[in-house]
Amino acid sequence: MNVVELLINVMGPVVVMVGLGWFAGTRMDFDVATLSRLAFWVLGPLFVLDVFADAELDQSTVVKLTIGGAGAMAVGAGLAWAAAKAMNVAPSRTKAAVMTSSYGNVGNAGLAICAFAFGEEAIPAAAVLMIVVNSLGIFMGVALASAQTAGFASAVKRSLLTPMTLAAIAAIIMNVLGWSFPLVFDRAISIAGGALIPVMLITLGLQLAGNLRPELSADSGIVVGTKLAVVPLAAALFGWLLGLEGDALGVLIIQSCMPPAVFTAVVALEFDLEPERVTKTVLGTTLIALFTIPVALIAVT
Repeated sequence: MNVVELLINVMGPVVVMVGLGWFAGTRMDFDVATLSRLAFWVLGPLFVLDVFADAELDQSTVVKLTIGGAGAMAVGAGLAWAAAKAMNVAPSRTKAAVMTSSYGNVGNAGLAICAFAFGEEAIPAAAVLMIVVNSLGIFMGVALASAQTAGFASAVKRSLLTPMTLAAIAAIIMNVLGWSFPLVFDRAISIAGGALIPVMLITLGLQLAGNLRPELSADSGIVVGTKLAVVPLAAALFGWLLGLEGDALGVLIIQSCMPPAVFTAVVALEFDLEPERVTKTVLGTTLIALFTIPVALIAVT
């Protein structure tokens, strides 16, 4: 499968789902906040449990992927914060830029792209990075947003108690101990968790129906440069230093190339962290990523 076919078959469905949300939003009065809360509090945690609780992975590779993914996120967050401070970006927009510069769309886009590029056997490794990035991204986003109205300790506590963080902890414990849900619960979790991606994409489309358009600004420029260029390079460096190679290294780089996660818009809306700005940034950076992702695919495949 060539790069053009890959983009059409993987990114195409994402565009279609967002387009459906936008189309529905222009003709019907949907409660976007309710859909967002459904994704944050219910579907997200179930998705984490469904993907990771039973995954079979080499522990050494899991540790290296975790360090590499977390390290690349830290580089992105640190660089975005420093750049925003140097450019005198407003505090709330700085926090939004930090979140969107490090928290990538490793789920609905990254998993599929890795599967097409490296084969179905790459999905467990891509899933590990999805859990790492989502868990840290949710933790960081909620902590940053909560810090606007609460102290740092309270913000950290709140972020640790978010549904997806708790679900990730539970999934890791289940995976290590070899526990599984009874079949009736396992199937229910799988069905509900599978709804997360379409609900998030439709919610993004509904938000865009409110006449939101991509726009160039200092903070959005920081996100584009950091998330689409610096973070992938940092991931490649970490992967090389850790001794990753082959598909594992490729998956780490490709997952790090993903534009800001749609879930950043969900977090921004739930905790009132520049939701309009974040949504515009997600849209604009995703459009630019249509040109940067093929470059990364060519480099690693």
